[in-house]
Amino acid sequence: MRIALRTGGGRGVYELAGRQGDTPASDLFDHSIYYELTPGIVIPGRAVASRRSGKPRILLDERKRTTHFYRLLAAVLLLPKPKREFKTTHGTELVKYESYSITAIKVDVADLGSRNVILRPTDLLLENADHLQGKVEFAQRMSRITRVWEAASHLNTPLAKIVNSLEEAVLAENPDYKAIENHAQEISDFLGTDVDPLPIIERQFGLTEATQEHSPLLQTQQFTHQADFGVDDSTSQLEARLERVKQWRQIAVRGAAGRQFSRDVTSHYEFRCLFSGQRLPKTEATDSPGVDAAHILPWSTHNINAVPNGLCLNKLCHWAFDAGVVKLFYDDKSNAYVLDIPQKVRKAAKKTAFDLDYFEAFTGQIPLDHLPRNKNFWPAPKYLDELNKFMEV
Repeated sequence: MRIALRTGGGRGVYELAGRQGDTPASDLFDHSIYYELTPGIVIPGRAVASRRSGKPRILLDERKRTTHFYRLLAAVLLLPKPKREFKTTHGTELVKYESYSITAIKVDVADLGSRNVILRPTDLLLENADHLQGKVEFAQRMSRITRVWEAASHLNTPLAKIVNSLEEAVLAENPDYKAIENHAQEISDFLGTDVDPLPIIERQFGLTEATQEHSPLLQTQQFTHQADFGVDDSTSQLEARLERVKQWRQIAVRGAAGRQFSRDVTSHYEFRCLFSGQRLPKTEATDSPGVDAAHILPWSTHNINAVPNGLCLNKLCHWAFDAGVVKLFYDDKSNAYVLDIPQKVRKAAKKTAFDLDYFEAFTGQIPLDHLPRNKNFWPAPKYLDELNKFMEV
């Protein structure tokens, strides 16, 4: 599914088109739109998708102080201000102040209720008057933004203060979109640049390793037509959600902080799998241990690389946890961690003769000797609770 720029009265208008699994865009019409920036950050779109003169347009709620999503998204991602027109400036520099348009935004349906819908942006298609195109991977860019937020919170510099103001504006209970745009522009003005400010900020905040570890901020992309970009996605809502969590977890383990997280988690668990109890350290005969450090919450707003946000799991259990085959939760009544296999997984397994016996052996209360000796490093119940709520569809 995508939000696409269309011609209209000289300026562009945006429409919602395509489908997500069995859900066509028309099923979302007349629902209030919300946008999921990370699995932990959802903001109101203050808009609805509806038919206007037979066209599936996205209409702003004129009763509320708002702005079009493409401008809000650019500000949150610290992209230079785009234009809502196809007639942009010419040149070989695509990402430059008012020199390009966001012509399409690929989205997943994160949640669909009776009156509201949450859309999750996944990719942005950028284009200028010379048909120079580029694709921005949303999760990858947003991950770097949250790392910048985290770094700014520990600094006392003029630039860090502006970044802190931008973060506070984005995370506000009732965000002021004009304030978000103004803070984003203030950052570019402070740095004296009209192109992408993010690499400059990363260098000034000492995040150069994060810059090197990630893929490029902008990928050269060429589509014969805008319709090639994210119209129909055969993946279901649940599959899309699991894929997004997986993507965020892969981003979370990159860089020095991710490697340190892995070392901390596995050492505090003494290389023992929390689920199976198997102790699988590296040996003289093996190149690596048989356990991984798995994130519970993969998003940066929850201090992703703290040990209480991690689990030590063998390779198969790590896959099962990420895929939702097993569910870990903290039971307040018994004061114990409990492993379960969701009923929907059991039903699906029967249809495909999927063998659950290996995981069945570990269901129930987790033995205390599977946990770190220091209780301060046990999995945070609130993180498990939030993850389980997010995984429910």
